[in-house]
Amino acid sequence: MRLLNRGFGRDYHVIELRKYRQDFMLRQDTSSTHDPRLPLITGSKSVFGDDGDGGHDEELVRRRAIGAVLGALVADAATMGLHWIYDLEKIRELVSEQGRSEEPAFFQPPSCPYYQYESGSLSPYGDELLPVLQYMTIGPGSHRDGTLDGPGFAQYLAEYYANYTGRLNKSSRAMMEALLQGGHGWPECGDPRDTQANNFVKVVPLVARYAGQPGRLVGAVDAAVRAQQNNDEAVMYALVAALVLERVVLGSSISDATQWAADGAPGSGVALSRSALEALRAVVRHHHSGTALRDLLYAPGSSSQAGSWGPSCANPGALQGALLGALQASPLVRSRSSDSLMSGGGGGGDDTAFARGVRANLLLGGDNCSRGILLGALLGAEAGLGAIPFSWRAQTRVYDTSEVLVEHLMELRGAGGPGGPRQS
Repeated sequence: MRLLNRGFGRDYHVIELRKYRQDFMLRQDTSSTHDPRLPLITGSKSVFGDDGDGGHDEELVRRRAIGAVLGALVADAATMGLHWIYDLEKIRELVSEQGRSEEPAFFQPPSCPYYQYESGSLSPYGDELLPVLQYMTIGPGSHRDGTLDGPGFAQYLAEYYANYTGRLNKSSRAMMEALLQGGHGWPECGDPRDTQANNFVKVVPLVARYAGQPGRLVGAVDAAVRAQQNNDEAVMYALVAALVLERVVLGSSISDATQWAADGAPGSGVALSRSALEALRAVVRHHHSGTALRDLLYAPGSSSQAGSWGPSCANPGALQGALLGALQASPLVRSRSSDSLMSGGGGGGDDTAFARGVRANLLLGGDNCSRGILLGALLGAEAGLGAIPFSWRAQTRVYDTSEVLVEHLMELRGAGGPGGPRQS
């Protein structure tokens, strides 16, 4: 299996995808030809046993992890058509003119003022999530049980950006030039000052791979973020997103996971900074008081002036907006919710909590794509794949290929035996 490449007209191609799908079927064979790095995992018990991971139900974890990654990608593609429009009246005009007020997702024609991609493509933020998934499943990390290391990922990411035909974000271009032209390796290739939302969009595949392995998750997040944003603040906000999402993947509701993080993420081994805790507690406070997200992103009475959080990619506002948006869309209030409580599932229909949350965030404009990635991951994890409309999956250009990669990532969760993945 070779690298996913952006082809002519922003098409996505996976070379030898058919052969790769066949490989998944062959792994059901327990003969001596079976690849020991990709063991067959069966049953609902955690492959890691009860050795400090809380005895999590591995079958549930995998379902939620798949929902997180695919939910993030679908949410991003659904939002891309109205990305980076910082005027709510303009958005209303666009959807009204096209008769899309009821269904603004996958808006056509795509109307972002900063780039022109075909409908169903990922935004530049979704295209930053993708190489993380690729690195662990078909890139160099796939040869080390699907792990992610800083130096290897930085080189991979820089080359990915160099071959990217879309719009590069500021820190994306900076790290590419620092590594490929300036000769700076990891972590010096990362921007020492940038703290924008590029950090937390990268954590979704990492959580899917490392959920239930806190120390390894923290290390992977640090490695991935510093490849592009080499500063403690960027890493901290990414860790907040990762810890909340991990908690949901392991069985919590979004509400309980956010409250747990706001309480200092006890048991995680991570000392959250004062600014991170203040940001989280503000999210919880506004959720409990019923504050409309619009009133935090935009100034009172204005459709374009930034409010206290702002609608841009700047943190902590972007992170807070994603968390509050997910909280307000979530149908669940109990922790460790069983499938019977997943009323947001909907069996792939268009009126699920996932769909409603993505639409609401989309219509709030600004950097709705970075917010949408984390929001989509949280809602997709909480309610599972059934919450993601079938029609939306069909319109997401990377969906089929990403589904294959996520399946592979789930197999790699078990690599290294009952004690968890081997150290790389």
